[in-house]
Amino acid sequence: MLRMKVLSKSRFKLGLECPNKLFYTNKKEYANQKQDDPFLQALASGGFQVEELARLHYPDGKLIEDKNSDEGYDYEEKVKQTSKLLEQDNVVVFEAAFMFNNLFIRVDILEKKGNEINLIEVKAKSFKKDDTKKDVKYNADWKFYLFDVAFQKYVIERAFPQFIVRPFLMLADKDRTTTIDGLNQLFRVSKTSDNRTGIELKLQKLDNPEKQSVLSNVEISDIIQKIESSEYKILDEFTFGNSIEVLAKAYEDNRYFDYDLNFQICKKCEFRTKDDNEN
Repeated sequence: MLRMKVLSKSRFKLGLECPNKLFYTNKKEYANQKQDDPFLQALASGGFQVEELARLHYPDGKLIEDKNSDEGYDYEEKVKQTSKLLEQDNVVVFEAAFMFNNLFIRVDILEKKGNEINLIEVKAKSFKKDDTKKDVKYNADWKFYLFDVAFQKYVIERAFPQFIVRPFLMLADKDRTTTIDGLNQLFRVSKTSDNRTGIELKLQKLDNPEKQSVLSNVEISDIIQKIESSEYKILDEFTFGNSIEVLAKAYEDNRYFDYDLNFQICKKCEFRTKDDNEN
């Protein structure tokens, strides 16, 4: 089984927030405060509910099961299952897995049509088309979501350069209503036997997603192209491709990045030593 340290999309986002965080993640001596934050846990549960609703838009979708072996997280098996499904001309895959060098991603919903792939990232966030404040654009509210999708597109295109990848966000559309009363109550948050968050489905299918669902796909190709060309950047000194390479290398080498510290930002950092928590 592959045991190398890989830069996942969640770790990539962490590195964009501050490259130094990659050194602290998954170290027992540095407690991650966000993992115990009940508000953030509630937000995560909402994300699971929206993801289940999104999957009902694609009733023939195939799920890459998120099961670990006795030896840990099996990256290679998930990538192998995904590659096998991609041999089909047309297929929808939930949690498709891709790896390129030491980069690894899971895609919420992947829709393959011939040599074209629709990369669909599902978010528990609302938008309103053509609204100055609520539409999807590059700003503080959307930038990390957009870089997340750009990272996924980067990995897919290098793992499978023969495919054309179109990126989307699937979001709650403020211009849509549902004909189903109490739709949110049909996706109950529950706990599995190993204390992981699960969703109990009271709704098994959508007969007419256009009328029954409040979710819409928003194509973001133009914005992602500006990220790829480094017109939009978070780490100012690096191009988009360079930022991926340097963050992946720092995480793989377990190296402290020594990024410039900012007191106003650092005092809110979720990574604390045990002594810090006691003060």
